[in-house]
Parts: sequence; structure tokens; C-alpha cells
Amino acid sequence: MNTATEQLAPSRPASTFGHINTFVVSLLVVLSMTFSLLPPGLNWGNIDPQGSYAEGSLVFQIQFGSVFLIGAWLARRNWRWSLLHAQNLNPLLIAIILYCLITMLWSPYPVVTLKRSVQLIGLTLVGIAISPPVGGKHQLIRTMLGTLMTLMALSFVVSLVLPSIGVDYELGGAWRGVVSQKNTLGAISALCIVLWIKESLGTTFPRSLCYFGIVFSLFMLIMAKSSTAILVATLGTGIYLLARRRYLTGEFDGRRVTLGLVVIALLCLQIFYVVQGRLPEWDELFAPFGALFHKSSDLTGRTDIWRLVMLEVRQHPILGIGYGAFWLGEGSPSQGIINILHWIPLQAHNGYVDILNELGIVGLVILAGVFIVHILNLVKLTRIDREEAAFHWTMLILILISNLSESEMFRGVLFQNIFFLYSSTEISARLTVYRMEQAEREKPAQEPGNDANGVSS
Repeated sequence: MNTATEQLAPSRPASTFGHINTFVVSLLVVLSMTFSLLPPGLNWGNIDPQGSYAEGSLVFQIQFGSVFLIGAWLARRNWRWSLLHAQNLNPLLIAIILYCLITMLWSPYPVVTLKRSVQLIGLTLVGIAISPPVGGKHQLIRTMLGTLMTLMALSFVVSLVLPSIGVDYELGGAWRGVVSQKNTLGAISALCIVLWIKESLGTTFPRSLCYFGIVFSLFMLIMAKSSTAILVATLGTGIYLLARRRYLTGEFDGRRVTLGLVVIALLCLQIFYVVQGRLPEWDELFAPFGALFHKSSDLTGRTDIWRLVMLEVRQHPILGIGYGAFWLGEGSPSQGIINILHWIPLQAHNGYVDILNELGIVGLVILAGVFIVHILNLVKLTRIDREEAAFHWTMLILILISNLSESEMFRGVLFQNIFFLYSSTEISARLTVYRMEQAEREKPAQEPGNDANGVSS
């Protein structure tokens, strides 16, 4: 620990202090991510995660209430670092959380809006508490890998020993293990493939262990029978390798590749317009990918929900209806959509449409700002720790893409939302600590009366 960090550390034995911090940070990551992936309330008879979140079961409140309390305790224990990280947090992240809370003033369900806002505040507080230097530089990602692998191992056993819980026979015998559904198991398997590839390119773990992790994750991905997760694994691996520039050296850097892809896409669009005299429709754009993964061009009915929700948006376009106050089942503001669809959806299956509906244009603009600042911070982190930044880049891009068909961003305690908040707070903290270390190294050279070696003349 350098001089700058020592000034913020409490006066107690460094080894004991560090060991307690390390354990509690890992515990918070394990609990929060495990609770977000297991069936809500640990009820394997009810595998609909959104439903339980709307009801607010006692078990669910105890689960995340304990996470928030432990996080608050850790933040208080390291209050100087917590205060410093809060001051250097993504300002628009703070803005959107505050705006979610403010929408309670016009929300039809102000208590629900308050509870959902408290979840965002609690997760952000936990993210601040576990950030470096309290948490290790690589502790978040490696603890996440251990957590996901443990869940997959348990899912492997449960699917074989208790197929009534671990296998979904209505979906062709797809495995879901101990998590909420097969797509969830597929998603964490896909992430583990990317994470093990990341570790295989480093020196922390033996290559044999990394290869076993990749093979086991691939097996679980296949057994989950999730075509979307296969796409995530493929796309995620490609993005990670591109972001770390393992095979891109010299003049072909990431920015030029990105610019080249954009130019190619625009050129294809221009050619289509010249030949057809019109812009392509969604069905035409999605059809090749849909055929590859056996999905319909309407995203299995999602576009019907989007159209209905956009009609609701017209009633409150600027400020939104209120954070978390729309998809609450029968008798809620979503009743009109339920009547048309004849089933009960609990999200628009598009995170951006849901943000627009609940937070309005104001909220959507703030969200865009959150991502822009996050990207700028990632660019800075890339210059400091390219390996770590590459995975954060991968997760950000996957989250941005997946929220075109699912709603997880800024949606309670779902996995993607938890990781994004933790990622944002960690990146801000890494940059803060780096600036402090840089300032500490430069200080002797800047003091008047000192020579180049910092010795007074």
C-alpha cells in the first residue's frame, strides 16, 4: 500500500484488516450474484423471477436485505474510501438513481417505486464497498467466475440426481439445474467460457484447469439447449479477443476495425437503398440471424409487446409513468396489454422500451449519458489494465445487445444490472486509485528546491 492509500487506511494491523476485507468482498459478490440467479425466494416451484420481485416475498427481502446490510457495514468500515469513491462515481449513474427515486412523486405505485429505487441504491452502495483497494483489482471477476462455476457444478448434479427440478421436459429435456430457467444456465455457461478463455491467456491458473473449465462450460451450454446463449458465447469470445488486441497489432487497432465495420454496414445499407428504393425492414435484417438460431423474425412475439408498450408511452412521454410501476401483473397499469395478449407479461422484453415507458424521455437521455461516461471510463481503464478492461468491454456490449430483447438494465436485482453497477463502481474506483498513485509518484519531482532525485539542494 503506497503513501496515498495509507493515509486513508484505518489504524489497525494491515494483514488482519486486509483478510477481513477480502473475505467480506468475496461474500458480497457470491451472495448477490447467487441470489440473482437462483429462483426468487429459493422457490423452485416458481421459476418466474419477475413475478416474485413484484410480490416482494419475505425470503427475497431477507436475501438482499442481508446483502445491503453487509455492504453498508463494509462501506462504514472503510468509510474514507467509500466517501472518496462516491465522490468520483459516474455522475450520471447517481443522476438516474435519483431520478428513479423522484418518479415516486407521480408513480401510481409510489411504494413499489421506492422499493425498486432502494434496490438500486443498495446495489450501488455494495459496489462502492467492494471496489479497490478494499477489494482486489481482479477480485470481482474471479469471484464471479468461482460463483458461476459452483452454480454450474450444482446444476450438473441436480440435473442428474433430481431431474424433476433440474430438467425442463416441456422444452425438450433442456437442463436448468438449480437456476431459474434453461436460458439462465446457458447464459452463465457462456460467460464462464469467456472467463476461462481470459484466464487461459494469463498465468494465474494452470492451463489444464482453464481447458477443463472451458470444456465443462461448453458441455453445460449444450445441455441447456439455449441458442441465445450459444450466440452469447461466440460473440462474447470474439469481443474479448478483439478488445484485448491479442491478434490486432500495429496499424490495425480496435478503433480502426470498429470504424471499418461501421463503414461496411453503412455501405450495405446504401446499396440496399439504391437497389430497393427504401430502407430495410426489421424482418429483413433479422431473418438471416433468426434462421441461424431458429428464431422468428418477430423475436417470438416480442415486437407485438413493444408496439403495445409504445402506445402506453404516448400517455407519459416526457417523465414516464414511474420507475418499476408498470409491469405488476393483473390490476396494474399493464392490464390493457394483458387483456390484448391474454397472458401476463412482466416486462417489455426490451430494456430501452421499458426505460422509456417508466422514466420517459428524461430517463432515456440520462441512461444514454450513463453509458457514454461508462465507455469513457473504460477507455481510460484500457490504458491501465487492458486485460481487465477487455472483459468489462465484453460485458457492456453483451448487456447493450441483450437488452434489445430482454429487460435487465436498471431492473431490480437481476444479474446484468448487478454486474453493470459493480462494474461501473469498480472502474471509477480503479481510476481514482490510479490518479492518487500517479500524484504520489510525481510529488517529489514537483517540490521546489529538490533535484531530479527528490533530494533537497
